Amino acid sequence: MTAIDELPVTRPAHLRPADRSRRGWLARRLAGLGAAALGLISFIVVAAAQHTMLALPDWRLSVPGLVAAAVAAAISLARREHAAALWLAGLGLAAAAVVLGWFFLFAIVIAAAAVLILILHAVM
Repeated sequence: MTAIDELPVTRPAHLRPADRSRRGWLARRLAGLGAAALGLISFIVVAAAQHTMLALPDWRLSVPGLVAAAVAAAISLARREHAAALWLAGLGLAAAAVVLGWFFLFAIVIAAAAVLILILHAVM
């Protein structure tokens, strides 16, 4: 036996078994989770402060949320967290908060079109 045979062989980090728990998955994607949380918080704050449904919200509330979500998304990309779904959802919610009135109007039109399609599909 040689000295080489007696050395313990350890696997590199990318070949070790992955942590399968949700908590471990989220712990490795903190910036992506932060972008999603910031986008959701921005959307909720702007929707709660909105006085009229179809008007554009106050930019002093909506734009800082969008910037914060964009910074967290950029950090997630820089860290290569592979959390595209999280930061895209957060960035999408924050961007929808900027044009909340138009977003609601578009959602109403899409929902009405879907209902009309379902009715016409059932009748024909």
